[in-house]
Amino acid sequence: MRAFVYILLTIGITQTIIANFPYDRLVVSKSGAVSLQYLRCEMLVNPEGIDAVRPHLSWEITGTGRNIMQTAYQILVASTPEKLAANQADLWNSGKMISRNSIHISYNGKVLQSRQQCYWKVRVWTTAGESEWSNVGLWSMGLLNKSDWKARWIGADTSFAWDSAHTKFSRLSARYYRKSFTVKQPVKRAMVYVAGPGSYELYINGKRTSTAVLSQSPTDFRKTVKYNTYDVTSALQKGENVIGAVLGNGRFFTMRQAYKPHKITTFGYPRLLLQLEVVYADGARDVIASDASWKLTADGPVRTNNEYDGEEYDANKETPGWNAAGFNDKSWQQVEVVPAPAGILQAQMNEPMRIVDRLRPLSVKEKQSGVYIVDMGQNMVGWLQLKVKGKKGQQVVMRFAETLKADGSLYTDNLRDAKVTDIYTLKGEGEETWSPAFVYHGFRYAEISGYPGKLEKSDLEGQVISDDLAHTGTFETSDPTINSIYKNAYWGILGNYKGMPLDCPQRNERMPWLGDRATGAYGESFLFDNAKLYAKWLDDIEQSQTKEGAIPDVAPAYWNYYSDNMTWPGTYLMIANTLYDQYGDLQPIARHYASMKQWLHYMKTKYLVDGIMTKDKYGDWCVPPESKQLIHTKDSSRITDGALIATAYYYHYLNMMARFAGLLHQPSDVVMFKARADSIKTAFNNRFLHTDHYGNNTVTANLLPLSFDMVPTGVRSQVFKHITDSTLLKYDGHISTGLIGTQWLMRGLTHSGRPDIAYQIAADRDYPGWGYMVENGATTIWELWNGNTAAPAMNSHNHVMLLGDLLVWLYEDIAGIKSGAPGYSQLEMKPVLVPGLDYVNASFHTMHGVVHSSWKKDIDKFTWKISIPVNTTASVYIPARAVAGIQEGGNPITSMKDISFLRMEGDRAVYKIGSGDYVFTSDLQLPWKKGIVEDEFIFETAPFPESHAATLAETPNGLIAAWFGGTKERNPDVGIWVSRKAGNKWTKPVEVANGIMSDTERVACWNPVLYQVPGGALQLFYKTGKNVGAWKGWMKTSADGGLTWSAAQALPEGFLGPVKNKPVLLDNGELLCPSSTEGKGWKVHFECTTDGGKTWTMRGPINDGKTFNVIQPGVLKHGNGKLQILCRSKEGVIVQSWSEDNGKTWSPLSATALPNNNSGTDAVTLADGRQLLVYNHVKTPAGKSKGARTPLNVAVSDDGIHWSAALVLEGSPVSQYSYPSVIQTADGYVHVVYTWRRQRIRHVKIDPRALELKPINNEQWP
Repeated sequence: MRAFVYILLTIGITQTIIANFPYDRLVVSKSGAVSLQYLRCEMLVNPEGIDAVRPHLSWEITGTGRNIMQTAYQILVASTPEKLAANQADLWNSGKMISRNSIHISYNGKVLQSRQQCYWKVRVWTTAGESEWSNVGLWSMGLLNKSDWKARWIGADTSFAWDSAHTKFSRLSARYYRKSFTVKQPVKRAMVYVAGPGSYELYINGKRTSTAVLSQSPTDFRKTVKYNTYDVTSALQKGENVIGAVLGNGRFFTMRQAYKPHKITTFGYPRLLLQLEVVYADGARDVIASDASWKLTADGPVRTNNEYDGEEYDANKETPGWNAAGFNDKSWQQVEVVPAPAGILQAQMNEPMRIVDRLRPLSVKEKQSGVYIVDMGQNMVGWLQLKVKGKKGQQVVMRFAETLKADGSLYTDNLRDAKVTDIYTLKGEGEETWSPAFVYHGFRYAEISGYPGKLEKSDLEGQVISDDLAHTGTFETSDPTINSIYKNAYWGILGNYKGMPLDCPQRNERMPWLGDRATGAYGESFLFDNAKLYAKWLDDIEQSQTKEGAIPDVAPAYWNYYSDNMTWPGTYLMIANTLYDQYGDLQPIARHYASMKQWLHYMKTKYLVDGIMTKDKYGDWCVPPESKQLIHTKDSSRITDGALIATAYYYHYLNMMARFAGLLHQPSDVVMFKARADSIKTAFNNRFLHTDHYGNNTVTANLLPLSFDMVPTGVRSQVFKHITDSTLLKYDGHISTGLIGTQWLMRGLTHSGRPDIAYQIAADRDYPGWGYMVENGATTIWELWNGNTAAPAMNSHNHVMLLGDLLVWLYEDIAGIKSGAPGYSQLEMKPVLVPGLDYVNASFHTMHGVVHSSWKKDIDKFTWKISIPVNTTASVYIPARAVAGIQEGGNPITSMKDISFLRMEGDRAVYKIGSGDYVFTSDLQLPWKKGIVEDEFIFETAPFPESHAATLAETPNGLIAAWFGGTKERNPDVGIWVSRKAGNKWTKPVEVANGIMSDTERVACWNPVLYQVPGGALQLFYKTGKNVGAWKGWMKTSADGGLTWSAAQALPEGFLGPVKNKPVLLDNGELLCPSSTEGKGWKVHFECTTDGGKTWTMRGPINDGKTFNVIQPGVLKHGNGKLQILCRSKEGVIVQSWSEDNGKTWSPLSATALPNNNSGTDAVTLADGRQLLVYNHVKTPAGKSKGARTPLNVAVSDDGIHWSAALVLEGSPVSQYSYPSVIQTADGYVHVVYTWRRQRIRHVKIDPRALELKPINNEQWP
């Protein structure tokens, strides 16, 4: 059956993957020419040496108009470029094929032979006209038959005196091979076919044949060995030529020898197979093949290379010219003809590894004499290139780590026994430049010792090693936390692509665990074109399958882990499904269908009991533990039943196999898999459904049956409510799922109507979550949610398994780029507008071209810029209350004949569009936003990571804001920063005050308060101190609106100035500064001045700090000397006091009707006599010390007693939005500044005349 299915594909009867669409009805723009680009063969650009005998061809169409669809194509394939130029398609002329399909077109010409050179081009007919012929693409065939190989495997099946090969920490030097040969006449073409397991570098006449590194892709060498093909025509010269090769150990001579042989697979000593085929201008041919005539030495400069332990290089062992003509190799030994690896030779059809990026160090610091700590600023995977000048025999030692200890030295405990050390021995001949060739490291930090002279940043370059995959996606939002998480995901994915997807790149593991990539591969495809990598990995998985049908947890099976479970081996099915959905490629499903079917049968036969899959191994791996010190939870309420997980996944895979069977035209299998799935669903619900929840009610236990559509319709809402209740109430809005549940979490929440919770989980910076990693300095994704505190035994800082479905969610739901048919021939574009995100800019390069989706929420308008590739269509869901409020390109959408209205669907208008660029706008009056005129960040990037406690004033020159900023509140680097509104923009933040007390002491700055003296100076009050109890008050002044500032003036002993909120100038000329202390109970007092701060008096405290604990009062004026203060409290309410005598005496404190979360508020008396309050309308929960600092609200009152709801400045569940400051400017507008998640300061301008008010009753926001 397996062979039959694959034959269906290779003879061209491919599955149609593009749904029918009436493109003849589309209104088509004729304004631009149609052209072709990005020709691919087997999804590769101009590949050499392929072994697909009926390769698949794809192209992209571009055009400047709209609604362009392909209607037909013609492909020509010729054996020479000259014949192709003359349209003499001696290999294949498809003729004009009436078809919309432009991807995976199966070659259907003459039978292709080994070494065949194929040149091809394509033209298309479209609804916008006919294209010109494309540029020429090419591919060449590899050696398709065993008899084509004349070469012999050569090497030396032994170690040498300087090696210690068969110990746990094996040391084996690289092997150097050379062969000289003569070229006597002009060369027409020369191709080399080479396999060199473990890893090789190949030279012709002293020059590398490729920029690839760590070649070739690793496999289970007992099953397959990959070979590479290079065109080396230009490298040959007349006369003597030399082939040189260096072989490192790679995964062939594995990293741990004579250690746990029952677990660790090793394959023997490195060996080489090479065949150079030369075609001369006169048609003669020559073959230079590896055989017993070649020479070898292992006594070269690479003294040892071990992927775990590092590489050692002795430059004194170099032999210049060894890989070029004229070298005397008499001291080299003859190679041995050695046994071939058991695996079958196959062409490598996935991209090679290369240096894909280069980084300069962020810093180089000398920790102690001769020992430097290098910070690359990014946890990266690759190696360091070193420049050094010193004496012969000096050694430079480089050790690597992801993090540092508290004392600034490398933290290597989490590397287990991996030594991760490179050593370079100098030859002492001027400047020397070196980098390893056969190892890589996962590191942000390096310790370098033995460096002669002073090490500078310019002496080092971080060279990032990864599979050389095209970047497919871009993604940016208004949320810096999401952006940082995305960046961390990018670097984690990039570093762990090594010809197979690794779990981690740094410790003594680096294994291709299946479970890590089940959904991971799907999300990764939005960032990288990983189709060929994962197609190759599916082959690795199939080759690791036992005769009985078992699939291991690690493939290639370098570790012998056959634990029999559903979730890890089931990745096999999920990735095949991903390759079809994302790339429209049915071949992986067809190729592996029989093996998948065998595995499911094996598991059913062995472990299915009464409809329940009884075997599980890992559960919901790595749920966030209750203690930050644990690796795995010990709390049974967090652990999901393994049988529930296994059975749910078994059901999911049965449905997936039914889909596969349908695609492959296997109707009896469709019936069988569906029937089996139905019986499993019944058994699952009988066993695990308890009225309205599943299992022990973990989020994962409820999420899996919801995601797999196993929940009876009548209880879906109740099951989902358990998910939201657990997330919000038990886990305080944080993630509680592990590797399994997280694969479905973000989409599960969003598609069931709670994208706000998904966003809260994603963007929150508290433990546990991806944002917590960012908050704690991560630049990749951790293996554990608590990677900064957990035990080191299993604690990688570069592990992508916990990404779950986050990346899928970001692209499909947040950006709104989702496939509506395999390969994105149709798109469904439906962005989710979550509170807290103002804009998203994203793109994704599909098989048909680039999709762009950039949307922005303004105060009352939604703007969405879209680009749709040629030969595709899209359903777009535009947020709108009615069609009448939608425009495209500035015109009413109803007037656009090339856009088809489909329906209204809730708050979305749904349209069908074709290819082209679009700008949609719609009316979008968000709830509780009426009256907002401007809404902006004061800064988006700054030299400080955290900012808080903003203040605002109006000067004669305009607005000015201040806040404290630094690494973290209380840290001594925290200073006072200001920005001025110049025109329509805020100026770059400038630090105007710091806590430098002396040459040896610096303390933090706190809570600035700005006040503009009428007709006088601008005053800046602030505090310094190690903590609140040690605060000292200071004042600075500015005579030019904040451009320049006076020296700091200390306030009198015991005076702090206004503690958070602005002073109020009373009718009697007194400046009343509201203040407070937090010593023995929280108490409010007032500090007063009548001479601009030259002299001060104090009133209060006005409370004893017992009945009410209150701080940070804001002062309101009610006329005739009547004042009111509103205070933050510990009692869960905003607390007030009244004065009838301009603040000389105050009434006892009392509770208002408004809640308080034990966070700061501010208020202002408006020019029309109303009172306006900015606060978090949140009550501190019982038993808690504080409430959430979200939402951030505005309320208005006529009398200071009865309040009405006016605005929600921030409604996102992601905390925090806090510490507001509010003023009314001379033009009547209200301005608010506040802390935005401790990352930025936000400014909002409000028209108080436009506010719509609703009464607040019983502390409930209406």
